[in-house]
Amino acid sequence: MQQQNLASLVVTKELQAQLLSLIQQFRQHLPGLIALEADERKALTMMGPKSEGFARLGLVQMRQNPDLMPRGLDMDGAFADLEARDNLIPVLQALQQLIEELDDTVAALGSDVMVVANLVYGILKSAGGGAGLDEAVREMSIRHKKSRKKTEKPQADSER
Repeated sequence: MQQQNLASLVVTKELQAQLLSLIQQFRQHLPGLIALEADERKALTMMGPKSEGFARLGLVQMRQNPDLMPRGLDMDGAFADLEARDNLIPVLQALQQLIEELDDTVAALGSDVMVVANLVYGILKSAGGGAGLDEAVREMSIRHKKSRKKTEKPQADSER
């Protein structure tokens, strides 16, 4: 019997508090962050890989031809948005990698725990009722109960 150990990590309540504090500090450094509703995000004109060249060329042309632009067009604001976007992309990519690693680690830790719990369940079932474990086995057995779908019995040819 070999115990699974995909991940091994010590995360105390103190470390958890420190990490949450760092996340709060991160948010404080980016006071302009927004949260969009799904329909708001869907309605946006997005700048993806295919349209990035178009957008950059548009800004260059705006700067080179200011006389053609409407008076209220905020050229500096548009370039500031582009610079902020460009500088945030590597941060976003690093955070996405961190989130993926956190998600994988949490899944692996949970799997390690489940493997041990399944082993314990098997041992408790084998120990039987004489050990005063009936209630624990009953509670743990809920995890292994399968939901059965009711299937219709096919009608015999004579019933059709």
